Amino acid sequence: MTFNLNDDPLKFQGKMKKSKYFEGWYFKHVSADLKNIISVIPGISIGDVDSHAFIQTAVKCEINGKSWLMTHYHRFSADDFSCMDRPFCLKIGSNTFEPGGMELELKTHDCSVRGSIRYSEFDPIVRTRISPSAMGFFAYLPFLECYHDIVSMGHKLSGILYLNNSLIDFDQGRGYIEKDWGSSFPKDYIWLQCNSFKDSDASIMCSVADVPFLNASFRGFICSLSVCGQEYRFASYNLSRISKLECSRNAMELNVVRNNIMLEVKVGTFQGEVLKAPQNGIMNTEIREELCGTVQVRLKNLSGNILFQGTGNPCATELFGNLSRLKV
Repeated sequence: MTFNLNDDPLKFQGKMKKSKYFEGWYFKHVSADLKNIISVIPGISIGDVDSHAFIQTAVKCEINGKSWLMTHYHRFSADDFSCMDRPFCLKIGSNTFEPGGMELELKTHDCSVRGSIRYSEFDPIVRTRISPSAMGFFAYLPFLECYHDIVSMGHKLSGILYLNNSLIDFDQGRGYIEKDWGSSFPKDYIWLQCNSFKDSDASIMCSVADVPFLNASFRGFICSLSVCGQEYRFASYNLSRISKLECSRNAMELNVVRNNIMLEVKVGTFQGEVLKAPQNGIMNTEIREELCGTVQVRLKNLSGNILFQGTGNPCATELFGNLSRLKV
């Protein structure tokens, strides 16, 4: 894999001839009133058998007094997948994903989602030659099972979707985009993301995972907090350390330190709804994503001065595998 600092982070990293490979983009949308959330995950799964394109949707909505909480896996032929790099344009069937927004036309026997959402300018993470992506210098290593990047920590939304013919208004809502590619998700990991903080444009993403490396593995982590246009990043590759990690299926508490700054994160987690995840490129593993949790975030220096403090809701979370292996 050749990683180019000047590449669009949305760029398709894979090659269609490659086997045991997956790539997926994660587009999250939250309405201005915080009542409606839809995550859309288009991607490609390439294996020795059952190669196909897909679009997963995770929906939590309140429409006309009725609550919707559901996920769907929409299968497409691999031939329905096409992706152009410059400018980026991903098409799966009649669904289109571009930097400026997405257009959806999805239908199953019990659910249809159609419409268009537009995106404002992205809030990107800091990229350098040493740290060309969210993974830092690990992005240059060609043998990792999974690669991760953050496309936009936050951007404004406009447009509407129809869920089973009921209108959902996303004007002045908030969006977030990240992506993953490789062969398999980590066997044990924690992930959370939120950019719905009251009276603040703050956005946070945290991930802790058991990362296979050569013939062993290590606990890797990335935590990125964006506040008022400034990014605070804590990661395995920039001399940050985890000082506290307690996690169960019901709650998580994470403290990370870099230099003289500490980030404290507390989140309540729940069972969530089922999504599919890759193993050797094949989407045959089930994970659960909670869309509407609550996260408490505090950023302070080691003298105790608070640089940022806030409660975010809704917060998306995923917990998978044996979490005891990740604890401090």
